[in-house]
Amino acid sequence: MGGGAADQGQTCADPRSEPAVLERRHQSHPPRVLLPLHGLPPELSSLPIPDEILAEIFLRLPTPTDLIRASGACISFRRVAAGRSFVRRFRKLHHPPLLGFVDERGVFLPALPPYPSAPADSAAALTADFSFSFLPAPARDWVVRDSRDGRVLLDRTCPLRTVPFTEMVVCDPLHRRFLLLPPIPDDLAATVEDPILTDTSSSEAFLIPRREDDEEETSFRAIWMSQCQTKLFAFVFSSNTGQWRAVPSRSWNDLLAGLLPIGSAIFYHRECLYGCFYWRTGRSMEMKMLVLDTRMMEFSIVEPLHEFRYSLDVAMVEARKGRLGMFVLADAMSDLSYSIRQNDGGSSSQWQMEKTISLGSGYLFRIIGSAERYLFLYRWQNSISDFCVFALDIKTFQLQQVCHAPKLCKLDAYINFPPSVLSLPTISSGVENEAEETLEQGCAPSSSA
Repeated sequence: MGGGAADQGQTCADPRSEPAVLERRHQSHPPRVLLPLHGLPPELSSLPIPDEILAEIFLRLPTPTDLIRASGACISFRRVAAGRSFVRRFRKLHHPPLLGFVDERGVFLPALPPYPSAPADSAAALTADFSFSFLPAPARDWVVRDSRDGRVLLDRTCPLRTVPFTEMVVCDPLHRRFLLLPPIPDDLAATVEDPILTDTSSSEAFLIPRREDDEEETSFRAIWMSQCQTKLFAFVFSSNTGQWRAVPSRSWNDLLAGLLPIGSAIFYHRECLYGCFYWRTGRSMEMKMLVLDTRMMEFSIVEPLHEFRYSLDVAMVEARKGRLGMFVLADAMSDLSYSIRQNDGGSSSQWQMEKTISLGSGYLFRIIGSAERYLFLYRWQNSISDFCVFALDIKTFQLQQVCHAPKLCKLDAYINFPPSVLSLPTISSGVENEAEETLEQGCAPSSSA
């Protein structure tokens, strides 16, 4: 005790000889050594942290929100965080948040508190234009068909083209840019035999997911597909070449032996998993799944889980270790069942039931679909005037309410980084107006940061 009192009255003759202090922290964290900053030589204490070291520190921040806050601390931090090469690296390590949903007519349903991405969505709602007023007029004619990687694909009836061909556009609502896709060339369009003109759902357009090895954020591919009377036709567009090319067509007899033309689309409910698209047969048929592998550009048929081959409310998800997962809702008041496909074979015996997820009592549920790591569901009670949209994280199986919807309708999830140093344009050409300046100003560090 006395020695401690004597120590308190002493001073260090040389501050550089002051010993380091071992900080005692909570048991879950190891102690760390605190070096006395005033003990460093002046020429060392004033040295700036090299940009490459700052970048490595920023890459280890746990969430994009942490990076956005750090980038507002000073000019040098922002310079590193806003560097194009750094942003590419950070985006590969961190998934963008779910900001909300957009319906077919461009009504945006933002994520609301307490959903974790609600603050980020507020910033997006102030900058983005989900009414698509920046598209070629009249904007009300455009119909949302798909949303992926921060882009939205829309189409509308084209008076210069015969049904089922439409005018298509891909846009970036956050940066208000768009690219009007060229018409499918006449020689390719002429190969489409016996289209089903009485069923608008027999033809559809959608975006192919961005590949991990894509270095250019503004590159994308889109597909136009038509289920005709006897064959399946598809064409793929590349923004790199600006051209359409044909995907090898398949006859229904090749895909589904013995199936006769029925005058309407056979497959519905498109979902994308691991670079492949999946469709399910309609309500009047035993369930089968059509698969389009976008790496090989080949169509095939896959058998679903045998026990649920007649189920109506189904969604596919990306399960662990590259395998497929399937959620099934037997009826609006039942629990969710979750199964995982064990390997790449096509036999129904290779699906294994994993778990059952309770959705609670007193509510009705319907599966909306899936995107990336989420399963989306509608929830409502006896009243049909207010529907809640829920997201189930398939990694944690946590179910959270995202927003409200005025009615049951087709929704596309909008998953993207909010306005910040991380929000890069996803379209390289098209309309760029004052929204670009607004976005840049919104990203700049404020004086109060």
